[in-house]
Amino acid sequence: MSPAIADIAVAPAVVVASPEPVTRVEILEVLDDAFAVGPASRGELVKAAQAQGARLELVSLLEQLPDRHYIHQRQLWVHMPHVPVGL
Repeated sequence: MSPAIADIAVAPAVVVASPEPVTRVEILEVLDDAFAVGPASRGELVKAAQAQGARLELVSLLEQLPDRHYIHQRQLWVHMPHVPVGL
């Protein structure tokens, strides 16, 4: 007798963190078009990053930004002083 579909256990997906830190260059590449139509809120930046397929680490950093509107990418660095420019 074969097992029913409901009897087959499915292992949860495992998300592996990337060993490379997020950089400002990576953030700029992901958010390239986010400011094209004017200021962007934290939520809009997160959505833009997700739409571009950004790494979870990058999305997490954006989610930690204060909830306000950002006029230019340079305003992000005030809240991310620990993020390196590049590797």
